[in-house]
Amino acid sequence: MSVSRGGRALPVLAVLSATAICASSGLFIKGLPFSSIAMTSLRMTTPFLLALPSAWRHGVLFGKPGMRKALFVASTLNGFRMLLFVIAFKLTSMGNAVVLLYLWPIFALLVESLKEKKPLGLSKVGVLLISLFGVVVMNLHNGFALSRSDFLGSLVMIVSAFVYAVTAVMFKKALKEVKEVDTVFFQNAAGGIVFLPFLVAELPGAAIAHIGLGALYGLVVGFIGFGLIFYGMKRLTLFQYGALSYTEVPFAVLAGILFLGEGLTINQMAGILLVVGGSFLAQRLRSLPATGAPERGWFAKAAGRGKKTGETRRRLPRR
Repeated sequence: MSVSRGGRALPVLAVLSATAICASSGLFIKGLPFSSIAMTSLRMTTPFLLALPSAWRHGVLFGKPGMRKALFVASTLNGFRMLLFVIAFKLTSMGNAVVLLYLWPIFALLVESLKEKKPLGLSKVGVLLISLFGVVVMNLHNGFALSRSDFLGSLVMIVSAFVYAVTAVMFKKALKEVKEVDTVFFQNAAGGIVFLPFLVAELPGAAIAHIGLGALYGLVVGFIGFGLIFYGMKRLTLFQYGALSYTEVPFAVLAGILFLGEGLTINQMAGILLVVGGSFLAQRLRSLPATGAPERGWFAKAAGRGKKTGETRRRLPRR
């Protein structure tokens, strides 16, 4: 049965909508006076509680049989990643943070190469160098004299991007067996439970409006945003999802300029293009067949056809 054009478009629209939503993360993190760990709780506990009834109804509250260990590890890693994510946004600018987040396809490429015990090769080393050069170019206007806050924020986001690379692959695999809403539940379970006491400790001194906005952050980004992401991720290849998700970068940079008064220099724009370009190429390399580059396969087939043709000519009788 053929898939309708609308059916093919829905996952794409879901990911594009999700990136626009998730681009607002920095505004919530920078605008609310909660500590990093309490802010992480607001981001994770809200979607965890909202998705809990679905997990209960589907009988997967403690994990799906055969996948419990993998889901527990992915959930724990994601809780650690989210804490780093929030810390990074508090320390550095929105534009810098979101661009460094999109180093994750580079890390995914490296992790897969190490896991499969294969050499990186020139193409993979090339895209790695492109992205690293982009990070350098982004900071040329500072004369490499980054403030302590920016340096630490950049370093923390790079670690967060590495962990995201691992969890993206794990949740993509889990989506083959687990529904999207239940995946949101597992994604936020560990962090939603572990960080909750720290949020509760800060609630008595917090304004009602701030608590409401924090819960809204968890609802909009954690539940709706990642619900849409998992809907698209389940129906698209990881390369297609990664390529579409890069739209979060211009959305977040623009939000930082409009709402936080952040600047954007020419070298920053060039660095962003290099990082995103390198990450896109890394995603493309990850999507190629494991047997080798497509060009080699094409030439091999062409050579095979030529060989068969030559053999056929040799077998033809002379007139």
